[in-house]
Amino acid sequence: MESQQIYKSISNTKSLEECADNLIKQEKMLIELEPELQFYITLLYKPIFKSRVMNLYETLARFKYDLDHLDENRIKLLSKISTQLNQITSKIESKEVPFDNFLRDNMNDLNTEILKFYERIANLKSGLFEYIQSTILD
Repeated sequence: MESQQIYKSISNTKSLEECADNLIKQEKMLIELEPELQFYITLLYKPIFKSRVMNLYETLARFKYDLDHLDENRIKLLSKISTQLNQITSKIESKEVPFDNFLRDNMNDLNTEILKFYERIANLKSGLFEYIQSTILD
């Protein structure tokens, strides 16, 4: 059984500006991931696979489903990041410098969700590359 990893980076010593910068970086990374995901989807729809591979259709369908699901999650994460950035920006503008517990917990939850997303992306890419290597036409 896998242990549950909890991301705990938000502390009393981290400023709101640092958290906003971190979220902006994550937002950019998620936006830049879109063309890569679209490339994988396009690749899966191309007729480049050996015809006599067992479960070819089912495996490709699973990868397509996983990619679509990850892209949906990417868009949801972008929305959550935008909401969190708006909350942080309003706190910064109103000169409320310290974090409250609710915002800190939200940031920790969001960072955990982002890390899990990148872990799922890495697993999918690894599986997809291995599968394509074994089934692509010469």
